[in-house]
Amino acid sequence: MNKPTVTFRSRGPSGNIYWIIGEAGNALRKQRRINDYNTMRDRVFASGSYAEALEIIREYVDLVDLDGMV
Repeated sequence: MNKPTVTFRSRGPSGNIYWIIGEAGNALRKQRRINDYNTMRDRVFASGSYAEALEIIREYVDLVDLDGMV
């Protein structure tokens, strides 16, 4: 199954990690990948940094930063 794409702006409100998790969750739910979402969410919450959290999310969805920062 192809990874869904989530776009965000790292310099705006959509750069908030909780917003990104929510959008990634919506995209995964559309593909009926609830277990993947739950695993991703738990791993992100246990991560130690924003950068680490983004790397975990990128394992499940393609993240595109429209501001080109991360």
